[in-house]
Amino acid sequence: MALRLKALENIEYLKALRKVRSFYKWELSKKEGLTRKERDKYLKNLKIIDQRIEGKENPDKKKNKYFDKIGGF
Repeated sequence: MALRLKALENIEYLKALRKVRSFYKWELSKKEGLTRKERDKYLKNLKIIDQRIEGKENPDKKKNKYFDKIGGF
């Protein structure tokens, strides 16, 4: 039961991240009205959001990087 709840939380979290990502991309596409500082913040946050989405979609990737570094399995 707890695993099912955790899976549902992850799905909702991913949906929220994707909505925020699409909003940021939309804001960046307007090109007018954004200062350079605001644009840099959006780009920085987009990079962070993409990393979190990637981490949630492929949780085993972190483990694989660790094993690749130590030369195991």
